[in-house]
Amino acid sequence: MSSTLKLSLGAQAAQLHDAQTGALVAQIEIGHEAMASRFFTRSPLDAGALERAIDWTEDRIQAAHAAIPAGAQLFTHAEDVRVLAQAAGMDGSQALLHVDAVEQLFSRLVLQAFGQSPHQQDLPNSPRVFATVVFLRELLQHLGFAHIRVETEEVA
Repeated sequence: MSSTLKLSLGAQAAQLHDAQTGALVAQIEIGHEAMASRFFTRSPLDAGALERAIDWTEDRIQAAHAAIPAGAQLFTHAEDVRVLAQAAGMDGSQALLHVDAVEQLFSRLVLQAFGQSPHQQDLPNSPRVFATVVFLRELLQHLGFAHIRVETEEVA
């Protein structure tokens, strides 16, 4: 039986909790404000800053690798990830954002950084969106997740 982990995104860090017990499995010292203030302060998006953001993110995600149970599934209620799912063409109360879709979003971001993206393909010009794309791509790649389930948060 595989574990299910809930991803929560914060300004300074991201957390992975066991969905069943609520226990903290890993804290990754990456947050949208932390990354955006370091790397995404210029407009338009700077290709060199994007590369530095990737390196910075990879280092922090690797530290969490040992804490992730083999075969774990990932889900989130994070609105930032929902925005990306919509940008990838997904809608509804539950979307499955596969690693390939995240790679396509990342490719769009790279083209945008180099000024080679058709305007209609541009992601929102937001440091927070840029940070979320980089983080999610590196998270899925380096921790071995095939997808992330994006759910509407239940109101108690």
